[in-house]
Parts: sequence; C-alpha cells; structure tokens
Amino acid sequence: MSAEGGRPAVPALLRLSPSTAVWTVAWPMVATGLLKSFYFLTDTYWVGHLGPEALAALGGSAFAWWITVQITDLPGTGIHSLVAQHEGAGEPERIPTTTSQGLWIALLVSVLLAGLAWPFCHLYFDLLGFDPAGLPYRLGTEYLGASLLGAGTLALFSVVGAAFRGIGDTRTGMWIAMLVGLLNLGLDPLLIWGAGPIPALGIAGAAWATAVSNLLGAAIGFAVLARRGLVLRWIRPQLPILRRIVKIGTPVAMAGIGFSLIYVLLGRIINSFGEHHMAALGVGHRLESLAFMVTVGFMVGASTMVGQYVGAGDPVGARKCARSAAVICSAIMLPVGLLLFFFAEPAFRFFTDDTAVIDAGVIYLRIQTPVMVFMALEIVYEGAFTGTGDTMPTFWVTGVGTAVRIPLALLLIYQLDFGVEGVWYAIAGTTFIKGLVMMAWFRRGRWERMIGRGSD
Repeated sequence: MSAEGGRPAVPALLRLSPSTAVWTVAWPMVATGLLKSFYFLTDTYWVGHLGPEALAALGGSAFAWWITVQITDLPGTGIHSLVAQHEGAGEPERIPTTTSQGLWIALLVSVLLAGLAWPFCHLYFDLLGFDPAGLPYRLGTEYLGASLLGAGTLALFSVVGAAFRGIGDTRTGMWIAMLVGLLNLGLDPLLIWGAGPIPALGIAGAAWATAVSNLLGAAIGFAVLARRGLVLRWIRPQLPILRRIVKIGTPVAMAGIGFSLIYVLLGRIINSFGEHHMAALGVGHRLESLAFMVTVGFMVGASTMVGQYVGAGDPVGARKCARSAAVICSAIMLPVGLLLFFFAEPAFRFFTDDTAVIDAGVIYLRIQTPVMVFMALEIVYEGAFTGTGDTMPTFWVTGVGTAVRIPLALLLIYQLDFGVEGVWYAIAGTTFIKGLVMMAWFRRGRWERMIGRGSD
C-alpha cells in the first residue's frame, strides 16, 4: 500500500509513541500467553489426577517438550522478524511469499521430529535417569511419543502466528488462542479417560489434545489471513528467503534446545534426590509459565516494533521500543512475583495432595520468584534482537548462561552442602546474570550496523 506520490505509507504502529505501540502489540500477546498457560495448567491438572507417577512423568517430559516447541518455532521466529521488517518498510506485498516459504521449513521439522526423534524418545528418559522399570518412565515415553507425532501442528501454528505478530495484529492471535484453549480444555479429559467410541489414551491423551487444538488454531489462522489477502500457498522454494528464515530462527532455536538439554542434565541431578523433586519442578514450571507468558507478550511487542523500525531504517525508534517493553514488563513482574511467592503452597495444593511434592515445590518457587524481573529483561531483549534479525546474542547469552548452571549447581550441592536447593539457586543466579547481560548487549548497538544488509 502506498501513500500519495508513490512513497510507502507509514504503518499504523509507527505513527504511535514507542510505549503505546509496544503496549498495543504486547497486551493481546500477554492475554494469549496466559491462555496458553491455562491449557498447560489444564494438562497438569488432569494428569495430576492420574497420580504422582504421571505427574513426575509430565514434569520429566517438560524439557523434551520445550525442545520440541523450540524446533517447531524455528520458522516462526524468522518469519516474525522478516514480516515485521516488510511491514515497516511499507512492502506488504512481500509478506505472503515470505510466510509461505516458512511452510517448507515447518514441514521439514515436523518430518524430522516424527521420523527421527519419535522412535528414540525412550533414550531421553534414560539420559534423565528415570528407572526403566518404573511407571514414570513408561508414562513419560507415552506422553513424549505422542507429542513428537503431533508436533507438526505446532509448526503450522507457529508459521501462521508469526505472520499476525509481524504485521502487529496480535488481537486476532488472542482470539484464536482462546478457541484453542477452550478446545484443549474439553479434549483433555475426553482423550485421557475416553468416552463412548473414543478410547482412553491416558497421559498420551493430553499430548493429543494439544496437537488437535493447535491444528484447529492453524486452520483458523490460514482462513483469516486469506480473507485479508495474505494467502499462504505451497509455492516453489526460494532459497534466499529460506536461508534468511533459517539464519534468524536457528540461533534462537539452538539456544532453546541447549537450555532444555542443560535441564535434562540438571534433571538427572534432581532425580538423585527423589522423584518428588522432579514432580515439583514440573508443577513449578507450569506455575512460572504464568509469569513467563507475560514476558513473552512483551518479547513479541519488542520484536514486532523493533523489526518495523528496522524496516523503516530508524534505529532510534527501535531502541526506544525495546526500552519501553523492558520497563513495562519489569513493572508487571514485580506483583506477579510477589503473588507466586506468597501463594506458592495453595497453588501447589491445587495440582497435587502429595506433601513431599508440595514442600519441595514451595521452596523451588520461593527461590525463583525474586529474579523474575531479570527473566523479563532477558526475554524482552531476546525479542528485540529477533526484530533486528541479529539473533546470535540470544544464542550466546542463553546458551552459555544456562550451561553455567551445571557446574554452579554441582558446586553448591557437593562443596557447599546446599542439597537439591543448590540447583534452584544456580537457576536463580544465572537468570539474574543473563538478564543484565542481554540488556547490556542490545544497548551496545552492534545490530544498528546491520540495518539494510542481507535483503532477500
């Protein structure tokens, strides 16, 4: 769309103040994130009714699930950045082609996960230190196997959602997420316990409920984009665009994968203190997801607005948007952290009546909540880097910062006699450092010299 005189029209979001633009994009993503947390918590609630063994299996699967999410989101990360830059440059006609190229990458990662990872998912629980003869091992393998087979729906949803985020229309994504969450809410008990001709799938039913729900979300997203003239098709692969999507998305995906692999090793340490600690970590992660999804909302706000300002050739506006996102998100994290800190025990009791899990979980959550502001800084500036198209800082900060947790945890546990709490303090301490480093790296401004390079 062009303005008079043939010049590109200024996108609507760039006509707002940085803080208003960030909030406009972020608040629907915050709502979307909370909806996603809701259906993750729904999974935890229903699986918890299968017993503590199932809860331990779900907690142990969390790291592999996160790896799966990171891999399936690889095309979405690159598309989000490029679509935002196209929008900021006043080149909306390039958006359908760029987004459609992401479908090829989504197909590839889906085939790899279902074809290569699924047959060997039991090796993950071997690495985690679960007893092969134990019930959590078998249940975890069932859940993870179903998650890998259904991962293709997450990849499709990632591509569609990235297009909406890039153009700054996060409200549509919010409504789609609401429908997905409601469907998951209904499918969870139906697929876990069965009804009529539908067989009881047990813990695997929770994974299939997620897959089916995401497939519906992707289908709705395709239809809405098509009505707006952004028709996604299986067109011929265009290597320059594919390379840029992969170049932007891979460092973020690798950082997330490394993060999860480190947690696998931490999980092995945690399991040595008892499986109830692993169950506590699993529930704790799902409670933390309430805060995490809020930060993801502002990560998207930063990514979209930084990307649009980069596309418009305005690094000053990009900096202002990143700073506004960080300030607003940090302010929100303060009361969220206090809420989770003081209500940790009743929150855990909602999911389990196992006193060992509750006691362990309360300690974990009360160590993590004080550093939630720094988690916000890390995630928001990760989004800002994604908007610039320079995602290598995310790889280094998240990768190295998370890897340090292993030696730090071992030091705290075995040299300073912290016990399992040494793992919790190692996680909290590195979260604090990563947030500060990510913020400082973005402010250095190396990404400004990259503006205008690598056009596809």
